[in-house]
Amino acid sequence: MKSARLFLAVILVAAAVQAAEPFTLTLPTGFGAFTSQTQTATSPDGKKTEVTTWISKSPTGEAIVVSISKMPGKIGNPDKLFSGTRDALLKSTNSTLDKEEKLAGANPGELLSFHSASGAFLRSRLIIENDRFYQVLYVGRSAEQRENPAVGSMFASFALNAQ
Repeated sequence: MKSARLFLAVILVAAAVQAAEPFTLTLPTGFGAFTSQTQTATSPDGKKTEVTTWISKSPTGEAIVVSISKMPGKIGNPDKLFSGTRDALLKSTNSTLDKEEKLAGANPGELLSFHSASGAFLRSRLIIENDRFYQVLYVGRSAEQRENPAVGSMFASFALNAQ
């Protein structure tokens, strides 16, 4: 009975910790806990954008990165932000776009698949909610890793928590 109460307490604490995060995401088996850091960038016009990044790695060399950018105001043109982000990702990773699709739902979103000249296979989900820009990025070493059903389930599990 005592161990059942301890188990329940651990579950409740874990649920409370996850609920404190601005998102929920089920990591594939083998990935470590997220580590995070927050930075603030100031644009030339003096407006500040706060960016928080969470990173989880697996022993196989795969990684998952979630970043949230809190913009200085509501994002008025999601398509412009999506295309600019896509272009910057492709350029910064020296990559080729394999697939791009718009996502249906309450918040504007896109899903990208691309691969780099250095052998990385990436998949990214972009989402906008008011003044926040969310990016979930998967990095693997093969197209097979990137298309693994567990990776697809991880992307499907991503949800925004109430702020």
